[in-house]
Amino acid sequence: MNHSAFHFAFVSNSLPVARIVHDYAATRRLPVEIRLASMEEALPVARALLAEGTDVILGGGGTGKLLRRHLRRPVVTVARSHLDILEALLKAREHTDYIACTCYGAPPPWPALFAKLLNIRLLPVTFTTTQELTSGISQAVDQGVGCVVGGGICAEIAQAQGCRGEVVTPGGEALERALDEALNIARSQQQDREQTAWLRGVLESLHEGIVGVDAEGRTATSNRAAEALLEDLFDSSGGHGLTQSLGLAKALKTGCGEEGIIRRLNGQELVINTRPILVDGKPRGALAAFAPAARLRDLTRRLKNSGRRGLIARHSLDSLLGASPAMRELRLQAARFANADAALHIHGESGTGKEVLAHALHQAGSRGKGPFVALNCGALPESLLESELFGYDEGAFTGARRGGKEGLFELAQDGSVFLDEIADISPAVQIRLLRVLETGEIFRLGGDRPIAVNARVISSSWKNLVDEVRAGRFRADLYYRLSLLRLQTPPLRKRPEDIPLLARHLLARMNMAHKELSPHALNLLKGYAWPGNVRELDALLRRYSLLSDGAQCDEALLEKLLDDLRATQGLLAPAEQPAGKSAGLPQGRGTLKERLESLEREIIRAELETCGRHRGRAARNLGISANTLWRKMKSGPR
Repeated sequence: MNHSAFHFAFVSNSLPVARIVHDYAATRRLPVEIRLASMEEALPVARALLAEGTDVILGGGGTGKLLRRHLRRPVVTVARSHLDILEALLKAREHTDYIACTCYGAPPPWPALFAKLLNIRLLPVTFTTTQELTSGISQAVDQGVGCVVGGGICAEIAQAQGCRGEVVTPGGEALERALDEALNIARSQQQDREQTAWLRGVLESLHEGIVGVDAEGRTATSNRAAEALLEDLFDSSGGHGLTQSLGLAKALKTGCGEEGIIRRLNGQELVINTRPILVDGKPRGALAAFAPAARLRDLTRRLKNSGRRGLIARHSLDSLLGASPAMRELRLQAARFANADAALHIHGESGTGKEVLAHALHQAGSRGKGPFVALNCGALPESLLESELFGYDEGAFTGARRGGKEGLFELAQDGSVFLDEIADISPAVQIRLLRVLETGEIFRLGGDRPIAVNARVISSSWKNLVDEVRAGRFRADLYYRLSLLRLQTPPLRKRPEDIPLLARHLLARMNMAHKELSPHALNLLKGYAWPGNVRELDALLRRYSLLSDGAQCDEALLEKLLDDLRATQGLLAPAEQPAGKSAGLPQGRGTLKERLESLEREIIRAELETCGRHRGRAARNLGISANTLWRKMKSGPR
């Protein structure tokens, strides 16, 4: 920072001291304006200098103390050290052993010590005005002092009365300290001015009105938007009376702010947020931010309709196909729970339609016109999962998007968040999710302010969360928060009567409605266990549609495809379990070791199907590593 940009002025009644200050400042290339003035003139002179743009006033001796006492701006006193005073007393002792020393204000403690140290008589002369100084020196001369030690004006008064005067001049250390302090004050004031300019720019750039009051309720700041919105109130009260109207009096009294206050002021409905300005925990002022309610409603409507067209539910309750008692009961409960805002948990095997049910719950409920955001928690690592759920601020981590990113809870404002495979989230994410459910607030990664969110949480898992809680892998308090309402999706093997309807629907969705399925073919489908549920049925019908020719049912092809499924998965449908055989035990010949290895592979294949071919998840469930799982699968007969 260029020091020459600052303007300093030294106000004093002592010409010798003023010259010393001026010359020393010149060696540091600091321009200091000199103004000689009596103590009575010093205050108006200093005020005029400040009005003309002087950054810092410096004052010498008693003048400096006077200015510090009465000016509201910082004043630097060029204080003379005890060493400077001692040096002047030594010079005076060369001429007399009876010396008067001048002191502004109350007498200091050092005269008695210096008198004893120098073996002299020392008479303090205290003063606060020029008249008191002149009178005090006159009385000292009458008492026989031989020299008066003090500032330049003191020496002049003493000499005018026929007495010797010795000027106490500030040394280099005192001058350096004073100029450094003046520079620091000037720099701080410059930073304050820059910060104020920035804040003023921010205030004026806001569309919301801003009004700030001090601890007494007097208007301290406002922006043009506030003056435009409350023009009549500003004009009628000169800025007063706004404290009560905007709810600032309550913020000052309680030290707590309020959000979303709706009041009618100046002929329009305003939404007002208030907050106290706390210093050391005590209210020292308060701020109100406000905007027309009509403008906020329009903005909210436009935000909801822009950029979020993809965040919609694609399924309704009619998508839950099936006439079985289990499906009728599921639709009935889903319709009852749809309008509730409470968190809801869906439990069911993989492929039973948990996500379809989540879509249907959102669409049928009061939040149906809001966004629907879905996330598979088991598909993301912990760090990425947190940023997706809660968002992040700019600079939160290397590679963070400029300007930050909204999390799914923010995207789902006034809608629903569907968290699939909730059992797979880490303990750290469980804690953050619990806080959202308890407080309705999130903190972005790298953020330092809470963000209010309003989204219904729907979760699902093929794992039993009660078992996960008992095993210590899932927090009990989070489980209770997530499962205030519960739904269970039935497996396909427990509702075989729904298979014909589902098969026709799936074929129609593939544009293969012309491919008929005979009663025998449907019985074949009903007789299979369907460990992959509706998802597995869908995959089978896709293969059948691609391999079959024409519209006529190819029962042999369908039977072969089902046999392939059984051979691949090592599972027999309950209806086709051979009599007298132990379910799940490998048949055929071989040693005990070979049969055990075969049984291991069957168990691994079954677990892989249950986990949707996800090796890592299957390995975790079986308590082995992914490498061990892969090795055991590869060790089978070639």
